[in-house]
Amino acid sequence: MEQEPIANQVILAVFPPGEDRTSLEDILGNSNWQLRFTHTLAETQAALGADRIAVVLSERRLSDGRCWKDVLDDLQDMPHPAPLIVADRLADDALWAEVLNLGGYDVLATPFHAKEVLHAVTAAWRYSVAHRDRAARHRRPSGSARIETSSGEKTRATFGAG
Repeated sequence: MEQEPIANQVILAVFPPGEDRTSLEDILGNSNWQLRFTHTLAETQAALGADRIAVVLSERRLSDGRCWKDVLDDLQDMPHPAPLIVADRLADDALWAEVLNLGGYDVLATPFHAKEVLHAVTAAWRYSVAHRDRAARHRRPSGSARIETSSGEKTRATFGAG
C-alpha cells in the first residue's frame, strides 16, 4: 500500500506553553508535519476525537496533574491508535521500559534535539502506517470465519444469505 505523504500528517504535542513547546515549534514548525498543541487531558481527548492524528508526543506529567498513561489509555481505546512518544528531562531506562511495556512507542529526553525528534516521529508514523496496512490485509471478509478441525484441517465457513 502506498504511504501517505508526511505533509498531510498531524503531530499532537501535549505540552504547556514553555521551553519544550517552543523547542518543538522550532524543530517541527518548518517541517512537513502539521503540529497541534494541547496541554491537558481534556484538550487532548477533544483533539483525538476531532482530528486524524498521526503521532502523539506527550510530556511525562501533564499540566492538569494527569500523565502520559492517561493519554495512552485514550489512544488504546481508538480503532487505529496513533503511536505515543513520551518526553521527559529524566528519560531513563526505567521510563523507556515502562512506556514500551504499556504500549507506547518511544521516549525522548528533553531538552529536545532536532534530529532525534524528527527521527522518532517519522519512525513512529511509518510503524503505525505499516501496522495499519498489515491489519487491513489480514482482515477476513465479513460473515466468514476460519475453522480448524480436531485433525488440524483448516476450512472457511461463510455465514449469511446464500
